[in-house]
Amino acid sequence: MVRHRIRKLPGVLAAALALLITAPALAQELGTYDDAQIARLNGADSTDTIAPGTRITAANWQHYGKFMTVSMQAFVSGKYFWKLGSDPQHYIEVGPSISTELPTRYISDTEKYSGQAQLVKLPSGAYEIKNYAAGIPFPHPSGPDMAGQLLYNFYYTYIPSIYTGYYNLALVDRYGSIAQNQSRQIFFKLSHVSDPGAPMTNPQANGLYLSINNQVLSPEQSKYTTAMALYPDDPRRVPELYVFLPSLRRSLRLSSVARCAPLQGTDWTNDDQRGGFSGIPNWFIPRYLGEKRLLFMLHSPWIAAASNSVKFLGNYTLTGNAIGWPKPEQTKAELRDVYVIDLVPTAALRDSYCYSHRVLYLDKNLGFTADQADTWDRNGKLWKLQFIPRGATTAVPPELTGKSSFVMPSGGELGVIYDVQASHASVAWPGSPPALLSKAPQELHDISIYALPSGLNQIMK
Repeated sequence: MVRHRIRKLPGVLAAALALLITAPALAQELGTYDDAQIARLNGADSTDTIAPGTRITAANWQHYGKFMTVSMQAFVSGKYFWKLGSDPQHYIEVGPSISTELPTRYISDTEKYSGQAQLVKLPSGAYEIKNYAAGIPFPHPSGPDMAGQLLYNFYYTYIPSIYTGYYNLALVDRYGSIAQNQSRQIFFKLSHVSDPGAPMTNPQANGLYLSINNQVLSPEQSKYTTAMALYPDDPRRVPELYVFLPSLRRSLRLSSVARCAPLQGTDWTNDDQRGGFSGIPNWFIPRYLGEKRLLFMLHSPWIAAASNSVKFLGNYTLTGNAIGWPKPEQTKAELRDVYVIDLVPTAALRDSYCYSHRVLYLDKNLGFTADQADTWDRNGKLWKLQFIPRGATTAVPPELTGKSSFVMPSGGELGVIYDVQASHASVAWPGSPPALLSKAPQELHDISIYALPSGLNQIMK
C-alpha cells in the first residue's frame, strides 16, 4: 500500500490528520482566488513525496491535495461540471520523475549572455527588460525582483527558429456535442535565436521576435481560415493579430482588445497561447508565490494518437465530464520542481482585462516553461483550468541536443482547457510529431509567406 508520508506521526494517524486538516480548507478555497491556496502546496524543500504507482481518485484526492495545482484539485474534486469522475477506472497514476534537457546552444547562450540582462521596475509594479541577447536571461532568479526575473525567463523560454506540425482540435459543450477541425501551426522565432548555424537575429526579422501561423485545414467550410500573431522584438509593444477569412478572400487586422477574444472559436484566448501566457509582460504585475514540488504530466506519448478526433477522444482520453483528460495507461503524472508566479493586470488594465489572476507553474529544469496555467475571472472566481501534458517529439535534428528525442518547452504539446463557468472545453493535440529546424518541410521556411502578414494575401492563390 502506498502512503503519503507526514513526518513524526504514525502512518494511519498522519493520513487521518492530513485529511481532517486539508479537506475543509481545500473545498472552501477552490472557488475564489486566495494566496493561501498556493501557500499550502508542497514546498520544494519538503521531504514529503508520493511514490510511483500511487493512484489518485475522486475519493482519495484530498490526501494528496498539497501535490496538486489549483486546477488539478478543482478537476478531481467533483465540484465542477468538468471532473475526473468516480468510476474506478478514472484515476491519476503517479510515475517516476524523468529528467529533461535543454538544447546545447541555448545553454551556451545562457552562460554567455545571462549577465547582461537587466530589469527595470515601473511605477505600475510591472517590469521591463533591457540588454537581453539570448538564452535564459536570469538563470538563477533571486532577490526582491525575482518575480520579474521569472516572468522574463518564461517569456524567453526556448523556441526553435522554426517548427511546425499538424494538430487536431475538438470543441466540446456540456451536452457532449463536438465540433472538430484540423490545423497546421508554424512557429518562427526571428530574434534571440539559439539554434546551431542560425544567426541570433534573422535578416528578415524586421523588428519581430516571434510569428505564429495557424491555418485551418478541415472541415471544408472553414478551410484556409488563418490566424497570425506577430510579437515585436520589443516586448513593450502590442502584438499584432491578423485573421484571413476565406469568405472575404482577404485578411483583417484585429484590435488589441482581441487579446481576450476566443482564438478561432476555442476556449483559449490569444493571451493563453505559448504554453499558458503570450501576453505583454509590462501589462502585468508578477508576484512570486514560492517554489514547489508538484505533479505534472510531462512525458505523454501523444504522437501515437490518431488524427481522427472521434478515435482520439474515444481511445486516448476519458469521455463524458472528463473529455480530453489523458488515460492513466497513456500518461503518468510526475513530481516536478516549479516556481509559482501570479500575473495580476496593472491598474490601467484591470477593469478591461479578462483575468484577475493567472497563476503559472514554471519548470526549473525545462527552461522555465509553464507546466500549467490557472485563471480567475475579473471577480476572482475560478474560470479556466488549462493543462499542458507535454510529450517528446522525435523529429529532432541531432545537433540540437545530441539526442533523438526532445521535450518541447513551448508548443507541439497536447492542450486541454476547461471553462468551468460555461461548462465548455477545448482539446488540441498533435496529429504528427512537431518538426524542428531542418526537419521542417523546406517549403514552409519561406518567412515572407508564412511569417509575415503580407503572406496572408497568398492564401487561396
